[in-house]
Amino acid sequence: MVAMASFLPPALSKPRFRLFATGQAISIIGGWIQQIALSWLIYRLSGSVFLLGVSGFLTQIPFLVVSPFAGALTDRVRRVRMLITVNVVLAVLASILATMAALGVDDVRFYLALALCSGTATAFETPGRQALLSIIVEDRKLLPSAIGVNSMLFNMGRIIGPSIAGILLLRLTEAWCFALNALSFTAVIIALIMMRLPDPIPSRKDGERGIALRETINYLKQHPAARYLLPTVTAVAIFALPYQHIMPSIAVNFFGGNTSTLGLLMSSVGAGALVTAIVLAMQTSTRVQLSLVRFAPFIIALTLIAFSQSRSLPLSMFLLAILGGSILMTSASTNTIMQQSVEDAWRGRVIGIYVMCFIGMAPLGNLLTGAIAEHFGLGPALAFNGLMILITVGFTQYRFASDPTAMERLKTDLGS
Repeated sequence: MVAMASFLPPALSKPRFRLFATGQAISIIGGWIQQIALSWLIYRLSGSVFLLGVSGFLTQIPFLVVSPFAGALTDRVRRVRMLITVNVVLAVLASILATMAALGVDDVRFYLALALCSGTATAFETPGRQALLSIIVEDRKLLPSAIGVNSMLFNMGRIIGPSIAGILLLRLTEAWCFALNALSFTAVIIALIMMRLPDPIPSRKDGERGIALRETINYLKQHPAARYLLPTVTAVAIFALPYQHIMPSIAVNFFGGNTSTLGLLMSSVGAGALVTAIVLAMQTSTRVQLSLVRFAPFIIALTLIAFSQSRSLPLSMFLLAILGGSILMTSASTNTIMQQSVEDAWRGRVIGIYVMCFIGMAPLGNLLTGAIAEHFGLGPALAFNGLMILITVGFTQYRFASDPTAMERLKTDLGS
């Protein structure tokens, strides 16, 4: 039993976190099942690739607009109660989707509206869940492992969920997929209740109102983790993440392939990200993240440029595995370092800004990359994106190296 436990991520040594991870795993799989089913339903009803893009845009754009408000709310209210409420809302929205699909509603506008509502609710859920991790694992030193496990669960869900959705859609209607997702939220809600976490009302300073965005930005300016890492993850979101949305075109135009080719390419991304997540989940300090966050963005840029020129499927799969792993290294390491650098009273707001920069900027990157690819081609678009990451990261790293106090302050913030 002890030997087996030594192979598990350290965060899973905590009973509360095991409960959380179980509920989260079920919910993530349910979320992917719904995402695939909703895309399939919208395309089946409309036959429009454009509306598929609109659906993805509506799901993600709330992270850009809502995340700072959601982060501020997380620091103002009882976090456990807030997270339970948001999961109930998400379950209700999934139930409405299931009911509409079962009744044969064929107006795509209703499904797009619900995609926007679900995206908005998820934008509140993400800062709330991330802010609770340090409390769930009970030991701040286990936070890097907890964030790694969270990433591992997401990438496992990205592999398992679509597979289940594909099987279900062969035999059943989309309504069943939506109903399963609604049911999956009960796993998270039950886990949150069973953990019996402390849930005090956060104290508020005199005169503090609203989201206090200016105060949050001023607070972040004091921390090197924000000054030098947020520009990097923003560049990765705008210029690296869009490759996923143009992957169907890449499969056809680069390799003359079909859906099987697309599956191989996306599976390669997932495999690379999953391996990286497992490695990160085994960490108990930020020492590894401090190294990863400095060189991983360069790997992203160079890999993206190499992938833009590759027309060999095996080589491209290898490059995509590296790309998927490097993106996760950058995002998860930045998330870990930023959370470890700030006081708990500011955690929700800081996570809200991080989520806005990483997830929220991705829809804008999708539009930009799509426009460039439309006018200049897929290869030049990917190469341009890689070059922009290289320039941004190079400039940021130069500024970091030129600041003699930055590394010392960062180590002080991290307690190392």
